[in-house]
Amino acid sequence: MNEWNIGLAMPEWILAISALVALFLDARTPYHRKEGVGNAVWIGVIVATLWSIMQGFGLDGKEYAFRGRYGLDAFSVLFKVIFGITAMFVMAMSDTWLKRVDRGHGEFRLLTIFATMGMFFVASVEDFATLFVALELITVSFYCLTAFKRNDVRSIEAGIKYIVLGALASAFLLLGIAFIYGATGSLLLRDLASSGAADQIGHAGGALLQFGVLLTLVGLGFKIAAVPFQVWTPDVYEGAASPVTAFLSMGSKAAGFVLLLKVVRACLGPMADSGLAAASSWGALIALLAGLTILYGNLGAMWQGNLKRLLGYSSIGHAGYLLMGVMAFNHAGFTAILYYLMAYLFTVLGVFAVVVLVNGLTKSHRVDDYAGLGRTNPFLALVLTCGLLSLAGVPPLAGFFGKFLIFRAVIAKGTVVAYSLAAVGSLGVVVSMYYYLCVVKRIYMHEAPENGPMKTISGISRPMMAVLWICLIGIFVLGFFVQPFMSLAEQAASALLAG
Repeated sequence: MNEWNIGLAMPEWILAISALVALFLDARTPYHRKEGVGNAVWIGVIVATLWSIMQGFGLDGKEYAFRGRYGLDAFSVLFKVIFGITAMFVMAMSDTWLKRVDRGHGEFRLLTIFATMGMFFVASVEDFATLFVALELITVSFYCLTAFKRNDVRSIEAGIKYIVLGALASAFLLLGIAFIYGATGSLLLRDLASSGAADQIGHAGGALLQFGVLLTLVGLGFKIAAVPFQVWTPDVYEGAASPVTAFLSMGSKAAGFVLLLKVVRACLGPMADSGLAAASSWGALIALLAGLTILYGNLGAMWQGNLKRLLGYSSIGHAGYLLMGVMAFNHAGFTAILYYLMAYLFTVLGVFAVVVLVNGLTKSHRVDDYAGLGRTNPFLALVLTCGLLSLAGVPPLAGFFGKFLIFRAVIAKGTVVAYSLAAVGSLGVVVSMYYYLCVVKRIYMHEAPENGPMKTISGISRPMMAVLWICLIGIFVLGFFVQPFMSLAEQAASALLAG
């Protein structure tokens, strides 16, 4: 094996070169002529995503680069494609949003490609040092993007909250990695998966390693907005620009779950049946966090009059459902998580695309702003309604099958904890149905204000229209044609569990 094999990381090289070109163009052009920066970022993300797809077709098992610190398999390829699509959708939204901003166009696009590059690296990390650096590249980019509206008090407040709590989470993560290194003498994830280390995690004899894993999970819990590390989410979702919120809701959450799945897999032992999977206390802990996250997110969303805050609380609830899949500790649970994230990609980004367009006219994010949208703009109302119903888990939309697979994997465990968690998850689905349908009711059953801004939505750009159509089609395709996407998720889950 070639110890370095640097060509394996070609998508990351492409993004890095594109970022350097964009940085050069940004420094050499005036603020009102940043088209070259945007084009460099677009080309970089598109080429990197297509290259990842080609790598997936030619992949046989798992390959390593950089002396085993970087890995490429079906799992990493799937997430690189997800991250690439997310970045393209967000850039289309940001092109629409940036027309309302007089400066900072180049910087916004540069931060977007840096965050995307970090996500691509996250998909392939094989050791804790690379994990931390890649995660910080994502997080620091999001700190800046969240506070990007420097003349908006809410944006600055959201940025400060995010960076303070994010720094605290990074400290927990780094301390956890230090304890793991002290217990195992290695930073490689596959060394943590050795039988000896896994046995220590699953039994009382390895307090140092257990404490390190616990701190690492705490740090990652912040990234996925799981209770009790979720306090930043509603304020950051509300204060950040809508394209940034969309990027956070999909890109950051998916990156957090990639790392969580990698760490959990490393803690399951070489045969994926020891460690966390063999310790009832760890399973009960994750089940408790999942249940609390579902309840907090869905109950909190019920009282929100601001749609972005509602989606923030909803995002917390969805993190709880994904944690249900983690609690299964098996192929079915991991497959369900991957399918859920594929469905969530089209669902949540379609919703935020409509939010960006409506906000351009109303200049606010009140739920009441969407009154009468079904009469004034039927297509936008259709996309938003289908997105919200998919988030709620209404059949036969994509979100329903994501939730169905999660519940099936948990119930198959056949334990009291699993049944209790499934009951809590069912309660969360019922509650979420209420607040999503409240928004749908306003869309179709309330009248738009006379001569209000909702009467005048027009001139949607081609990239934005493409995002709306692709998301709408994706919601139905993943709902009606489940098997092809299930096969992709199963292959990726098998690659992850194979180590």
